[in-house]
Amino acid sequence: MILDTIHGHYNSFFDSEKKIADYIIQHPKDVVNMTIKQLAQACNTSQASVSRFARKCQMDSFHHLKVNLARDCVNEIKQKSNTISTSDISGSLETILSNKISELTATIRNIDVDQFNVILSLIQNAKHVLVCAVGNTIPVALDCMFKFNEIGILTFTSTIWENQASYALDLDSNDVVIAISNSGESSQVFTVCREMKKRGVPTIGITNNEDSVVAKECLY
Repeated sequence: MILDTIHGHYNSFFDSEKKIADYIIQHPKDVVNMTIKQLAQACNTSQASVSRFARKCQMDSFHHLKVNLARDCVNEIKQKSNTISTSDISGSLETILSNKISELTATIRNIDVDQFNVILSLIQNAKHVLVCAVGNTIPVALDCMFKFNEIGILTFTSTIWENQASYALDLDSNDVVIAISNSGESSQVFTVCREMKKRGVPTIGITNNEDSVVAKECLY
């Protein structure tokens, strides 16, 4: 567990790193949803100190630290919550509801309202929307296409990557690309985002790593 690692290395930390350690120990669930900049500000320290702290905790990056911290939080919830079982339907439904509420709350807290408003306007006014995804995110892309088309937003995607790339070649600045990649490191999605950037096509990235190559190529 990452918290155990932090406790174990605590005496070796510099003063600035101890501030970070104290904050994470006291607010583990909040840190899961914070950017490196937000954590640095909350601890009155620098982003470089946060990165150094993560490496001292044997993590490759702050993002890696957050992933492990999130896993610890989920395991804690599972230990405290009722087991999901057909033998206790009522309790299982309550557990599922509680977990979904937590997920939605964390998502909403991380939304930049002004930026979100710009993104909505781009999508609503786009001539075409292309949703790019590979692997296990393709079902998300297909669901997005279906729902957008249902409300009158002309949207394309495909289970075949080459088809997605082909659609992208016909886009211009009046269109929008939504790039989905959990890791943000998908080479195919990155290639499309980079090409769209050259063409002036607005790109919206959906990823769990704001420092990833895909995130850095996207406009939003």
